[in-house]
Amino acid sequence: MSEPSATPLIARKKPYLVRLPKAGRTVWWCACGRSRKQPFCDGSHKGTGIEPVPYVVKVDGEEVLLCGCKHTRHPPLCDGSHNNLDDSYAEASADEIAATADIPVTPFDENGKAVLDGGCFVLRPSGRWQDVKGGWRMEPLITAADGARHLAQYRLLATGETAPLSFGRDSEVVLFAQAGAGEIRIAGRSCPLAPLTGYHVLPGETVVVHASPDGPAELIATQCPLGAPPILVEEPPCAAPVQDEPLRWQHFDASRRTRMADRFYQVLIGPETGSEQVTLFIGEIPRSRAAGHRHLYEEAILILSGSGYMWTQGARAAVRPGDVIFLPARQIHSLECSDPAGMRLAGAFYPAGSPAINY
Repeated sequence: MSEPSATPLIARKKPYLVRLPKAGRTVWWCACGRSRKQPFCDGSHKGTGIEPVPYVVKVDGEEVLLCGCKHTRHPPLCDGSHNNLDDSYAEASADEIAATADIPVTPFDENGKAVLDGGCFVLRPSGRWQDVKGGWRMEPLITAADGARHLAQYRLLATGETAPLSFGRDSEVVLFAQAGAGEIRIAGRSCPLAPLTGYHVLPGETVVVHASPDGPAELIATQCPLGAPPILVEEPPCAAPVQDEPLRWQHFDASRRTRMADRFYQVLIGPETGSEQVTLFIGEIPRSRAAGHRHLYEEAILILSGSGYMWTQGARAAVRPGDVIFLPARQIHSLECSDPAGMRLAGAFYPAGSPAINY
């Protein structure tokens, strides 16, 4: 008779997407990997020393990603740990590459948009600025008119000291600085302005930029949930800081990156910094083509460096620095980096969570 083992087996590397029954019901997740009714327990753990983990359904018909690799640090939910089971991130197989070899490159239309499957698209910003006044100019990148359901994204140009800008009382906003120097004031609180920095704006708060005389500041604003475009407002008095004041800004720091096989990412703004709606991160990928996968979140990706292709089931579009990719939730996709130097991107998605989670 074999000795009991405390080592879980990998049922499969990717998580299981399941729709759970009525709110309040408890389901039992298999932690040992031996159940024949994955991802749920069937009693096969007996004698292993590994116990199943209960999960109480939060809402009727709740959809969750239950860990299949059994290595999650947040059982029973997937936390992306399956990405680190191998030295390389899951890449497109030879069969997948062969099956898509004849797919032509989708051209960009007169509006700078290449439309792919399922509402996914690549946008090449045109620089057709709208003058908001007060030192602000704006170019809409992703709105409800583009098929977005949960987020909107704007490219902002700020010159000198701007008037206060508001995104309304119902949305959280993350700002990503592409260029510029100076200062950003969020609800009256000062933050340094520098490229590769993320900023968190809570619902109802205002943003003021004091850009350096050396040139304007360029910001990418992602609004979640999707709401009305930003408008100029009167800046309200700054409230006194509270003890649990959320982190307002975070700069990219290579020493703080999280490894994901041979890829890396750093969350700038997310649940761990006080964001309830949206996550903003910087990702780095080597020359490679990821295997087709999906996310439960709706996402916008800004290419910072490197070039390649965005793939969906039956289409692809070239991407280069400055391009914006819109990904509806659950859309199968694959980002290919063809640049030997690799690719860097800034991603923002709703609802907030970990960029490592995929299925």
